[in-house]
Amino acid sequence: MEVHLEKQSVICEGRGQFLEAFAAYNNALLLEPCHVPCKILISALLSKRGLKALPVARSLLSDALRIDPTNRMAWYYLGMIHRDDGRKADAADCFQAASMLEESDPIESFDSIL
Repeated sequence: MEVHLEKQSVICEGRGQFLEAFAAYNNALLLEPCHVPCKILISALLSKRGLKALPVARSLLSDALRIDPTNRMAWYYLGMIHRDDGRKADAADCFQAASMLEESDPIESFDSIL
């Protein structure tokens, strides 16, 4: 169910329907509170809303990284938020973590091998 809502959110976001996208992402997260991709997508959406939304986006990404500390996209977006908030050293650390994780990503997903 959350996958359907996540796809709906992406479509709404692509159409510029911020509130609809945000509502669909939140509904998906209510169904699966530990769904890291949703936390990242909500954070990315919030980060586009300006400085006032950055603390909430940062909190969601920190939570996502507690669940999945090797998620390179969470590290990348956290770096973007730190950068936008003027925290350049923290941003650099996050970007470095994202880069190192990207380098260690397998060419093909292990799931596809099984």
